[in-house]
Amino acid sequence: MTVVGIAYALNKNNERVATLHVTDSFDEYDKNTDLGRSCLGQKVDTVYVGTYDVSNIKVGSMIDISYDRAITTKNGVFQPIKRIDVVK
Repeated sequence: MTVVGIAYALNKNNERVATLHVTDSFDEYDKNTDLGRSCLGQKVDTVYVGTYDVSNIKVGSMIDISYDRAITTKNGVFQPIKRIDVVK
């Protein structure tokens, strides 16, 4: 996926948190014309990375995100980020 934007904010503990805005190719499921699905262009996602160190990630970087095991909390289920690799 390619980073097209990085948004920063302060959380309630006054820590700097980040959200990555990324583009990627659509999944094969989304492009299955036999089932009436088609896509043009690229899909766009946002990935909240919280306090994860993104200082080595720049707009235009190609990245690969690895997630840890899903965690259930009182606010729902989420998967923490295990690692972000800059591919290019």
